[in-house]
Amino acid sequence: MQNNTFSGLNLRQNLIVLEEVTSTNDYLKLLLSNIKPLAEGTAIMTKHQSQGRGQRGTAWLTKPEENLTVSFLLYPNSLPVQHAFNLNILVSLGVHQWLTHYIKDVYIKWPNDIFVGQKKIGGILIENQLRGAMVKSSIVGIGININQQDFPDSLKTSATSLKQHLKSAKNLDIEACCRDMLTQIFTLYKQSDLKHPEKIRAAYTALLLMHGKPALFEVNEKQIEGTIQGVDSLGRLIVLIGQSTQSFDLKEIRLLI
Repeated sequence: MQNNTFSGLNLRQNLIVLEEVTSTNDYLKLLLSNIKPLAEGTAIMTKHQSQGRGQRGTAWLTKPEENLTVSFLLYPNSLPVQHAFNLNILVSLGVHQWLTHYIKDVYIKWPNDIFVGQKKIGGILIENQLRGAMVKSSIVGIGININQQDFPDSLKTSATSLKQHLKSAKNLDIEACCRDMLTQIFTLYKQSDLKHPEKIRAAYTALLLMHGKPALFEVNEKQIEGTIQGVDSLGRLIVLIGQSTQSFDLKEIRLLI
């Protein structure tokens, strides 16, 4: 069990819903810098995020009042910086578990994109505040496409939403989705030990998009074929290329789908 001060989840108190912000991660960072102590589990959800961010410095585009954008605060206990990816694993699993209550064929595209089949439905961005070699606090941002039906031409073949996979024509309640997702994540957080992540790492590996299947990657601006084997203790992607395995950081490799 994780030894931290987070003993319960009262989302009626901990979830703050705003009409519009530029970035829920930035808003929560501002709160963290101005309010001490800020309770673990504090979450900021917005109906419209105008300047959302993703991995590799990309923008996260979302239609107002159609999708879920939320950030929340955690204080991982005694988590070394070199093992910070374990939190990413845990959050990815929590999102996956929540989504599979609705739909099938949900996968995690390393390191932290959420896919349904071959299309992206969401993403995770974790920003850690450090104290020496330890993680002092973590702001976890999550974006999930919920009710959006129409996507820009550049995303029509690569993006999807929860509603597109459900038979009901009725829109989902985004705030209720947010509460359910956070409950799933926080339950897993309380049950897991981030310093001994063997169990959650194995679960994460099994859910990786294209795990164990030949796939095309971009490495050093060249396309190569390889097979995803899993992730190492530092969160690097392990890929079998030819007869040898190699580990790659985020900026070193990209899965082409």
